[in-house]
Amino acid sequence: MPLTLAHVPPRAAFNDGAGSLGGVDGDDALAYGRPRTGGLRIPAHCESCRAQTSPWDDEYILWAREFAGILVQSEWKGQRTEVSGKLRNVRPGRFIRAALAGMTALASNLIDTHPALVRTVREGVADVMPPDLRFLVGIAPDRTTAHIEGAHGGIVASVSAGRELSWPTLSAVIHFPPFSLLLADEALTGDLPHADASQWLEFDVNEIVAEIEFVAIPVVVFSETPTGRPVPLSMLRFQSATV
Repeated sequence: MPLTLAHVPPRAAFNDGAGSLGGVDGDDALAYGRPRTGGLRIPAHCESCRAQTSPWDDEYILWAREFAGILVQSEWKGQRTEVSGKLRNVRPGRFIRAALAGMTALASNLIDTHPALVRTVREGVADVMPPDLRFLVGIAPDRTTAHIEGAHGGIVASVSAGRELSWPTLSAVIHFPPFSLLLADEALTGDLPHADASQWLEFDVNEIVAEIEFVAIPVVVFSETPTGRPVPLSMLRFQSATV
């Protein structure tokens, strides 16, 4: 079935400028293609799934603009490592599904490994996150570090001091200001300075929450190698920042 092109994240959530898609090259560095205008677009879902999930982008756009405003207008700008506050009359179930819909496009084999999660996203019904996966949220203040990628189910091997180490990769990343959103193996969550927001899946897409408190969502940026060269995303770790 042919796939439709979609902006991930939604175009109106600041994904309307120049950008390029990347991947890991033979030297284990991130390599990018030719920059294109009009935002980052990828082959995403079939027409039926896209028609079903795209209306939820409005909530993602609302949250992106709200958090961008918090970052710009706060008297604490440039002095925080985390962001706290409240959102009113929002639909967290719709926000998380808009993000997860993009993540299922980035990590397409999720449909094979976690069909129930994919069905929950597509149907918009209240459910719980699978115990082996976590939806993690951070704040990304710097547009120069924007990146999206998926690599669900992979294993990274690294040689350090004569020992070979391996660990699961991140399933999907939407590190695109103002958010850093991860779908990560549960075993990795302690290594990543993001807040666990998996409980938002317990709301359906139409459920309006009068007030939702977001507490201590960390501000994060990409890690880099000692040489300053970006690391492969499958080996990516994030570090705290101040904003």
